[in-house]
Amino acid sequence: MSSKKAKLAAADKVAEEKEQMIQDLKTKAEDRSKVLKQEMQALLENRQDVINPYEGMTNEMANLGVATQAAEFQAEQTDIALANTLDAMRSSGAGAGGATALAQAALQSKKGIAANLERQEAANQKAAAQGAQSLQNKLAEGKKFAFGVTENREQADINRASKELDNQRQQAADAESMRVQAEIGDALQ
Repeated sequence: MSSKKAKLAAADKVAEEKEQMIQDLKTKAEDRSKVLKQEMQALLENRQDVINPYEGMTNEMANLGVATQAAEFQAEQTDIALANTLDAMRSSGAGAGGATALAQAALQSKKGIAANLERQEAANQKAAAQGAQSLQNKLAEGKKFAFGVTENREQADINRASKELDNQRQQAADAESMRVQAEIGDALQ
């Protein structure tokens, strides 16, 4: 009988050692899981913010000026030329018909200057509208970019958490399988 007791005691000791080994493996897996979670959390907390690279842009075309100084200079030159021509006509004794023609030339010159200013203003308005449209497109692209980066990060976080959960489940199943095998082994001895 004492040899049966010795065999039972030895079997109990082996079973306890196996149980302790399984518990140690389970503890190591849990500890490793905690470390991995902490590392992942640190990575998540320390990544840079998602930005809109086009945020804060302004329409540089909205404040284009018109070249009025050149127009003023042209008008002054025209006035001087007309005044000189009028002086020459007076000194030569030209009649009123020449003065009328001169006034018509002055009027045409002033109309040309005004038309030039209007063309510049129209071109500036067109450039401002194109600049505004371009700006709106860039701002929309920036929002789309920021959304895409955020969505990708969130999906990666979900995938990582899912994989970690799957790993934890597998480790638990492995530990349970080892426990069952140890029990079967003990029962067969």
